[in-house]
Amino acid sequence: MLVVLSASLAACSNGKSDQNTALTNQLNSSQAESTQQHKESKEVLQKEQSLPNITYFAKNKSDRFFIDFEDIIAGHPYVGTRSPRPHNDAQVYFSNTDQRWIDAKKPSDYPPIYAVADGYVALPQSSFYNVVDHSNADPPWWHVAYNFTLRIAKDGNSYIEFLYQMEPYMIPDITDKPKDFYKQFILVTDGQYVKKGDVLAYMYVPSFSEMTGSKGASSHIAFSLIKQPRTVYAPAIFSEEVVAKFGEIYRHPKEGWESKSFGFDWNRGRGLPNGMGWMISDEENPFGDNPLDVLLFDGIKDAELDPKAMAYPKDLGFKSSNLLYSQYGWGGTIIENIKIEEDWQLLFAGIGGPMKVVFKLEENGQYRESKVLELRSGQNFNLTHKNNFLGNASKFSILITDPNNWGWSLAFANKEATFIAPGSTKDISPQCPPGCPPSPNPYKLNR
Repeated sequence: MLVVLSASLAACSNGKSDQNTALTNQLNSSQAESTQQHKESKEVLQKEQSLPNITYFAKNKSDRFFIDFEDIIAGHPYVGTRSPRPHNDAQVYFSNTDQRWIDAKKPSDYPPIYAVADGYVALPQSSFYNVVDHSNADPPWWHVAYNFTLRIAKDGNSYIEFLYQMEPYMIPDITDKPKDFYKQFILVTDGQYVKKGDVLAYMYVPSFSEMTGSKGASSHIAFSLIKQPRTVYAPAIFSEEVVAKFGEIYRHPKEGWESKSFGFDWNRGRGLPNGMGWMISDEENPFGDNPLDVLLFDGIKDAELDPKAMAYPKDLGFKSSNLLYSQYGWGGTIIENIKIEEDWQLLFAGIGGPMKVVFKLEENGQYRESKVLELRSGQNFNLTHKNNFLGNASKFSILITDPNNWGWSLAFANKEATFIAPGSTKDISPQCPPGCPPSPNPYKLNR
């Protein structure tokens, strides 16, 4: 009996010893892992602190746009707080009818997204399921984006990050896709160091049948610069050649006015000059503390650029062969004694409000004025089509009020001329609203 007991005690003692050894090894391993993580974090921090000041990008521009221009169809630059209707990021849009994306089978078949400079990736916890909430809309709706930032510079003790916000306008879990569907489209990890030109992710471009929102919703990527924690800058870090290509595509979208893939928001770029920022405040200027009408170069040379925006009559939507009369300009104007000998249509574009257009007509030796249209203060690019609303009037004058000199453009065409309003051609209604499930993050209602 003693022998058995002794053996049991020995076994127990050995078991405890083994457990202690395992626990010690586990603790040592954990401490080693913690020490290694601390060392790696310290190294990353030291390397991040060696990033250039944001003013480096005032003259050392990146020649690598974050997306290939052949993969996008439209866009708009950063439209600042001094503009008719501000928007705190720039955007590029994708075609939902492009056969390349329709036939895509895996993430790498979709548009690649590149590092615009050397830097460190910051991946938020909600990177692949970022709820974009429109709970205050009528009816309320929401969609899921995926996002990350690239830490490329610093300003004092703060980091400057380039924002990548991918918004396909889709909710994976109501389209028979797993909730973490977007995760496979992100190739990088938090804290990872990347070089300019590295592929960081892919842009998922859904079919129309998968999309949520309104008919004006567009699959897009929003981009800007962010000074942590919350200051937003115009993303003016790209070369003049890159900006020129971007300017061409936001003034003249590839799929033309008939595209079903972009909504109304791209109108923010209509007629704007080349730049990554337009009518920005001092707080939106990454290179200084002065407001700028156009931001392209270093924040100083830009003061010499002409900031005027203009959508010319030939670009409004009528064919040139159908034009009977056209005019454009800036500021208050009186156009007298216009003569048109046949029934006509009018297209009028205003870059921003307030703006008013009044017709002055002569009838039986008497003059009368008729207000035709008005843009409210705070409206950005607005294209108004009036079909033969003056009947057979053939002689009249036009009075245009444009106190802020935003710019205007008008085109008269014959009655038979065709016109398609951009953003109005989508013939498939998105899944929601109505019908959206309750938003998991109705922050706008709780505000």
